[in-house]
Amino acid sequence: MPASLARRSPRFAALPLALILCGVSHAQNFPTGKAFDLTVGVNSGYQPSTDMIVGGTQSPTVGYTTVSELFDNANTAGFSRINNSYNNNSASVIRMGYRGLPLTVTTNTGSPAVTFTVPVLNQTKVFNSKPTRDENVADLRQYLKSSGGDVLNQINQQLAKSSPIDPVAGNPNSLQSQMVAGDFDRNFTQFATNIRESGGQSTNLIGIGASFGSFQQGGLTNQSLTLPFSYTIRSDLDPRRQLTIYAPVSVSTVAGARSYAANLGVSYRVPMNDEWALTPGFGYGISGSADLGSAASMLAASVTSQYTLRRDGYDLAFGNTVGMYQSRKLSLSGYSFDPGIKNTVFRNGVLLSMPTMAFGQKMSYEVSFINTLYTGTALYSKQYNEIGVTLGTNKSANSARGYLRTGASYLQGQNGIKGFRLNIGYWF
Repeated sequence: MPASLARRSPRFAALPLALILCGVSHAQNFPTGKAFDLTVGVNSGYQPSTDMIVGGTQSPTVGYTTVSELFDNANTAGFSRINNSYNNNSASVIRMGYRGLPLTVTTNTGSPAVTFTVPVLNQTKVFNSKPTRDENVADLRQYLKSSGGDVLNQINQQLAKSSPIDPVAGNPNSLQSQMVAGDFDRNFTQFATNIRESGGQSTNLIGIGASFGSFQQGGLTNQSLTLPFSYTIRSDLDPRRQLTIYAPVSVSTVAGARSYAANLGVSYRVPMNDEWALTPGFGYGISGSADLGSAASMLAASVTSQYTLRRDGYDLAFGNTVGMYQSRKLSLSGYSFDPGIKNTVFRNGVLLSMPTMAFGQKMSYEVSFINTLYTGTALYSKQYNEIGVTLGTNKSANSARGYLRTGASYLQGQNGIKGFRLNIGYWF
């Protein structure tokens, strides 16, 4: 049956309604190259199986960069601009694309009634108690706000499963994926080939750097810039014992829409013997995007094992991380969100390090392969493979000096996700 959604008044708070409406479909379709779009059909029907408006007078699809732009046009005046056959008494089907996910709005001839349908959730509600469509849209807004976070939470969970550009989870630039990658990289690749060294002078380290990622996701390019700040306290008795406080921040852009994320956490590195170390860690992250209509927070707990084999002329290191990543309630603009995301994540890698001379200095280059697997809540992409290479100076666990590493990696994931990262880090 046709999925439908109420028409929207310009007075609507775009962010909260967007958060409610978006994750309602399985299609990943960006016909305009934008994250949001509208198509208006008058005297038309809608086929959910093909995601097509059929019959009647149909408009071209109009794209929007932000959710605010989408809902600023989701009203009588906006629909009329898109399709001049539309008026306040029209029988209509309006297809709303939200991060590539189709929703529809259906109205009947001469009726102010508005029917709201969430196809994936099999939920439908009719709003018809007021004499005008705009007033019934206001009732829809109040319903979405007061019906409980359950509707909100189910739809936001569906977004992580269905949308290739969800800021919270399911793709390489999402909050959850960046937290997972950060936990592994901080506790394995940054120190892995020097786990055996102990003794000597130690000093605490400040870590700064930058990471740029660019990924093709659902036909759109999603780019991110991350600044991974950290401070590491090294034990005087054994500098391999290290307490690290970290606070990376990032900004991502997809089709002109921006999202922001930050993560605060702590980890403690414990050498088990000359070759092996374990590092438990805990973190809290938050992500928000007014442009994409998204907000979430997440708790993380992980433990990383790193085991290094020293051989003549090379080191071979093995890293294994298992972590729990769970979303938490976050309130915004009178709404409370918790998409109910809960994943156990396994990230495993092997790293080969070999000494070399570069720029007149003794350095090392490293080649790595990393696999990441998500279990638990369904996500758009639950598995990634990465190949990376880095070049840099000494990164001894007990060195009193700082070190510099720079590198690149290539990633492929489920549902056609692919892209690269460029990294540079300096510890001093």
